[in-house]
Amino acid sequence: MSSSNTQTQANTPIFSRFGQHRIAFKHSLKQLWLTPLSTWITLAAIAIALSLPAGLHLLLQNLKTLTDDKREIPTISLFLKQDVTVQQARDRAELLSDLNEIDNVLLVTREDALEQFKQLTGFAETLETLNENPLPHVLVITPHMQLVGDPGIDLEKLARQLELYSDVDVVQMDIEWVQRLLAIFRIADRAVLVISALLALTVLLVIGNTIRLNIENRKEEIEVSQLIGATNAYIRRPFLYGGVWYGLFGGILSLVIVHTSLLFLVGPVNQLARLYGSNFTITGLDVKATLFILIVSSALGLLGALLAVGKHLRQNTIT
Repeated sequence: MSSSNTQTQANTPIFSRFGQHRIAFKHSLKQLWLTPLSTWITLAAIAIALSLPAGLHLLLQNLKTLTDDKREIPTISLFLKQDVTVQQARDRAELLSDLNEIDNVLLVTREDALEQFKQLTGFAETLETLNENPLPHVLVITPHMQLVGDPGIDLEKLARQLELYSDVDVVQMDIEWVQRLLAIFRIADRAVLVISALLALTVLLVIGNTIRLNIENRKEEIEVSQLIGATNAYIRRPFLYGGVWYGLFGGILSLVIVHTSLLFLVGPVNQLARLYGSNFTITGLDVKATLFILIVSSALGLLGALLAVGKHLRQNTIT
């Protein structure tokens, strides 16, 4: 009775379809194994094409970590009015530090500023003759932003907002170099996107051409399958699996290339960082980027196989 139930389940459409996928799964892997030279040549071409955009993305991600050093972030100096007291300046600093757009506020009192001015200029004796301190209290603001990617805030808008406070006399900041740097990184982001799109098209063409050659080599086998009633889905299935394998294994090999290249850069980069007194360390692709590369490469393989098999089926008017 149990054997009869098992046989009945095996004849159901769901189990039959699962069995067909399992056969195509194994057959596609076997075809890669039986042609190792052509397989490795194809995988190498795919891996090289994928490793370039992955490496450029990794370069930009590592540049982004340089912004962890707040010395690279531009500061905004608020020169308060002469009649503002020290307590009022402290209160203003506390209020500004609560803003989401600001990371830190440093108060430089007029007394501290005068002492620093004396040390820098050497005019201590001349300054002693003044009846009162001509320097104002200054608030040095570090905005909440990053230099790579989305800066998060508009510095000019923040400066206009700070100018509206009644106790602020002058707002001073130097953001020209920041704007230039952000423009460079925006161009770099666009360049990575363009290169990625072109190389993705290259991967698509490589996999599509490989699948087309596989179809030509198995043309007689396909014709025999058609004569005995094989459907388009049955004929298409092993080639689609083959495209996915090419894309997936090519993506894995590209990750190996990228991280192997990093090993040659870690030593020199760390040495350069020490010379500049920085804690910067080069990092590899994170889990999210790794999964994205593997998913995209597999999808490109599937799409390339779909195009190649679809073209063959249309040309041969299979029904």
